[in-house]
Amino acid sequence: MYRKMLFTIVLLSTTQAFGFDFMGPSSSKLTASDKSSAAIEYFECELEIKADGIPEIGLTSATIKDVEFDKVSANFALGMGRGSEIFLRLGVADAEPDEEENWDNVAGYVGSSDDNFIIGGGAKWTLAKSQNFSWGLLTQVSWTNLDFDEKRYSIGGYSVNFSTEVEIVEFQIATGPTFDLTENVSFYGGPFLYFLSGDADLDGTIDGLAGSVTTDLEQESILGGYIGTEIRLGQNIAIGIEFQTISGSRGFGGQLAWRF
Repeated sequence: MYRKMLFTIVLLSTTQAFGFDFMGPSSSKLTASDKSSAAIEYFECELEIKADGIPEIGLTSATIKDVEFDKVSANFALGMGRGSEIFLRLGVADAEPDEEENWDNVAGYVGSSDDNFIIGGGAKWTLAKSQNFSWGLLTQVSWTNLDFDEKRYSIGGYSVNFSTEVEIVEFQIATGPTFDLTENVSFYGGPFLYFLSGDADLDGTIDGLAGSVTTDLEQESILGGYIGTEIRLGQNIAIGIEFQTISGSRGFGGQLAWRF
């Protein structure tokens, strides 16, 4: 038990978050300590992010709109007993801010990022359970570092030639019910808290002179909600689909899981 508790603490304290990731039911589906699962996940989301000003090129603070993220990841979960589990997420992601929505800030000029590595993890706890109903708590965190190729553009009266690197840390806490409609179909959802922070580093030239600028990033809204369904295909295979939303941001994704 001590080793399991230590492993949980290490996992939660060393993995940071890449926000809108697939959550699934907040209650654990791994009811015993000898149970585990492996899953493939896909998630697509559009975020609205607040950025600090960049006085070096004449920009005040701005809202970066419709930043589209696409993520593909593998999820490995381990039952910890007493209705709890921990999980590790590894994958790749890319991001592309909408050019038309961000014509007045740098995000509209950087283009799309390369495919970059993401890492995350978290835990689930079943807080209450009856025959066809359960209530759980989920927490997850992730981290990614996005690289955008060098671009030349004019903004705020300045001619810039920048390559951009964005680091994003995100954290989600969700709680809510899971209803078993039949033996193989369940519905789940509930409210969640969402936190995003990060920074964007731009390196290159400003009006032909070497320059480097940094702006801080954060999510403007922290309270959201999500809903999803899980369909079990036999004893060990399950498919999940869910939708998440907060003010100005939304996401949709799915999971194919094998529990053993």
